[in-house]
Amino acid sequence: MPIFKPSQIVRSIYDIDGDALQRAGIKGIIFNWSNTLIPKNSPSASDSMKKWLKDFKSRYAIKLIIVSNSKPPSQGNELVNEIPALFEASKPKKKAFMAALDILGTRKNETAVVGNGIITDLWGGNRLGMYTIFVSPSWTKPRIIGAIKRLVVKVLRV
Repeated sequence: MPIFKPSQIVRSIYDIDGDALQRAGIKGIIFNWSNTLIPKNSPSASDSMKKWLKDFKSRYAIKLIIVSNSKPPSQGNELVNEIPALFEASKPKKKAFMAALDILGTRKNETAVVGNGIITDLWGGNRLGMYTIFVSPSWTKPRIIGAIKRLVVKVLRV
């Protein structure tokens, strides 16, 4: 498997199929924070994101954690209070992913990494043998960086 090739590409976090992940033996998910769960520089997750995560947690036997290179959000961010989180994690260093595995209590081959970072999320997860999901969130569409990322991932996927 090419190191930057995701196991799966979704247009939005809402397109993640929990049933398919469970069938694939996934027991834990490492989520990126900024530009994956929340728009960059947003103070908190949207109500629809909070609802999706709550529904996902209640429906599937999959543990969740946030691992981000971002600074921790300000106090009062209820999403971070509901899901374990590691901020300023220094992804793609293995140490960040290994710390998440310890918290989740899962092995590499039963853990997925979900994010929009080609280096931080895809490469970081793939080099440890994790299932990787590239998310191309709608709020990056107008930006040139988002378009370039989607193009690179499509080219690498071939």
